[in-house]
Amino acid sequence: MASNLACLGLGVETEDEFAVLVDRALRQAVPIATAGEERLLRWQDPSGARLLFTMGADGIRRLTPSLSADPGGQLTGVRKANDDVAVADVHQDGDTVTRLSIELEEIPLLGDGTYSGPANVVALGVAASVHEDEAAFGASDESILGDPARKDEPRPENHPDGHPWPPRLAGESFMAYGMFGPAGETTANAWLAGTVLRAERRTTQLTQQEFIVARVRTVGFEADVCLPGAAHFGAPGPGNVIAGEMFLVGSLQLDVRAFTERSRKKRWFSRR
Repeated sequence: MASNLACLGLGVETEDEFAVLVDRALRQAVPIATAGEERLLRWQDPSGARLLFTMGADGIRRLTPSLSADPGGQLTGVRKANDDVAVADVHQDGDTVTRLSIELEEIPLLGDGTYSGPANVVALGVAASVHEDEAAFGASDESILGDPARKDEPRPENHPDGHPWPPRLAGESFMAYGMFGPAGETTANAWLAGTVLRAERRTTQLTQQEFIVARVRTVGFEADVCLPGAAHFGAPGPGNVIAGEMFLVGSLQLDVRAFTERSRKKRWFSRR
C-alpha cells in the first residue's frame, strides 16, 4: 500500500526524510486564511501537489496533502465530523446520490457551520489498480463485493437468478466506508471505481518523483485520482477503469478570507 504522500510525488522512507520535506515545503508556504488562533498556510508545487499546514502557537497542528484541481462535485451540508474530516451529501441534478467523508483544506474554517457548493475531490490511490475497461474490471477479483474467495462459493438459494454471483461492483461505484462508526472516528477512507476521462504523468519539482493524475467519473461526481508513479507504468487512457482503496482530500470553492470573516460574525452574534 502506498502512502498518501507518495500518491503526490512526495514519498519519504524515514522520519528524517519526512522532517526535511515538511521543512522545505513550510519555508515556501504562503498564508491563505486565519481561523481563530490558527493560521492556514499552503505550499504548492508546479506539478499541482499541495501541502496544507494548520499552524497554532505550538507549531504545526495539521498537515493535509492535496492537489490543485478543478471542481468535480456539488456538495451540500458540508460539516465537520471531527477536527480532521468533514462529511457531506453529493448532489447531482438536484438529488442526493451518495455521501462522502473527506479531509478538506479549509476544514478549520468550517467551525460548527455548514457549506454547500462546488468542490474539487482528490482521491489518493493508496491501493488501486488500472483495468482496460469496465468489462475487464467486472471480470477481475477487484470487482467482487467482499472477500474474493466468494467466487468459489455456490450461489445461495435465496440469491435471485439473473444477478451475478458473487455480487460485483460496477465500473463506476463508490463507498465512503470511512463514514461508518462514531463521528469522532470518521476517516476519509473510501473505495472508488471510476472511468478515466483523461490522465497524465507529472513530476513533483521538490522531489523529482513522478505521479499520475487521472480525472475519473464515478457515482455523482468526478475526482482526480492520484497514483504513485513508481507503482504504475505509463498513464491510464480514456475508458480505462481505476479502482481501489482511496483517501479523499479536497477543497471548497469559496473565498476563504470572506468565509473566515463571516464565521467570526456568526460566532460573535451567537455569544449575545
